[in-house]
Amino acid sequence: MRTELEPETETTDKRSLRYALLIALANGIGYMPFALTIPVLPGYVTGRLHGGPAEVGAVISGYALTALLSRPVSGALMNRLGTRALTIGGTVLTTLATVCYPLAGSIAELVGLRMLVGVGMGVMLAAAGVWPVQLVARDRQSWALGLGGTVNYVAIGLGAPLGSLIDHLVGTAATFVISGLIALLVIPIALCVPEVRVPPKTERTGTDKGRALLGTALPGVALIFTAFGFAAVSSFAVAKFDDLGIAGGAAVVTAYSLTVVLLRVAGTWIRWEATRPVALAGLFLVEALGIALLGVADGLAVGVIGGVLIGVGMWQIYPVLGLFVVRSVSERRRATALSTFGACFTAGLAAGSGALGLVARAAGYQTMFLVCAACVGLGLLVAVAAARVARTD
Repeated sequence: MRTELEPETETTDKRSLRYALLIALANGIGYMPFALTIPVLPGYVTGRLHGGPAEVGAVISGYALTALLSRPVSGALMNRLGTRALTIGGTVLTTLATVCYPLAGSIAELVGLRMLVGVGMGVMLAAAGVWPVQLVARDRQSWALGLGGTVNYVAIGLGAPLGSLIDHLVGTAATFVISGLIALLVIPIALCVPEVRVPPKTERTGTDKGRALLGTALPGVALIFTAFGFAAVSSFAVAKFDDLGIAGGAAVVTAYSLTVVLLRVAGTWIRWEATRPVALAGLFLVEALGIALLGVADGLAVGVIGGVLIGVGMWQIYPVLGLFVVRSVSERRRATALSTFGACFTAGLAAGSGALGLVARAAGYQTMFLVCAACVGLGLLVAVAAARVARTD
């Protein structure tokens, strides 16, 4: 049996970096049941289950609420059960619910299965997000925090076309089964990576508790605001250019995603962290500039430049804000704090998509993107405050 690692031992070793990369790989594989079924579910709902647009929306978003709620709960369970147990347990639940999609005889049953998928993915992603941070050295923690998001971008980029191809080759029911079974590849990876055992009592006392609360809450609020940028790109970039009669708006989303992925991959060798208030503010300003440029763009080339700038701004915002959380809480509370922090991005994405959609309907896409840029500016103010509170030395 593999000997478990103790905190702060072997984390500067190259082996720890490889373990972190393996968990990131597991994270991406565990995300595939979601990514592969994105292009398949709408047709399944409108075809076999005779649903309409509203039913499609309910099924596609059915996982979001339970995924959001399960992440903080997962953090609380992590210290007792361990990251490995939650990673495997969440994966098994995701697999079971996904392979049962063909058995759903109604919209309500399919929504119920999607909610179970949300629980499974929320648990798995929470554990797989914390695990690499526990493995690596202090100067690699922001890099580790960015791993999960990076592989998820790749999973979505590969999963959607691959899901369509599998559906074309073997049919919808088989696609659901294959999508669920692929996630089981997470289990052997999780079994070969050691866990870090957190000391039973490492709590801070006195005034540190107030600082820990601020150090957790402020980054979460800032992340909610910055997630508006992702909501604007993913939900409305294509629609804006379609409204202008310009085809190929998806290139903006691709430019954004590729920028984030490439910069985070480069971060494996280039060690730079925007933990100082001025540097972090610069990232928020670049994101806001990209969103504003996308709003005023009347051609695809300018829109793509805006997408690249948004990616440049966002590539480090999540990891750095997460790093503030890590540095502000004790090891014992780290899992809960990081899981809750990760849920803030989902909350910001949901709130941003809804609110920005209302603005776009009332005032048009250009105004909507400019409002979004202003919201990112509010996030800048909160993030600077978080940088001053966090222990980043």
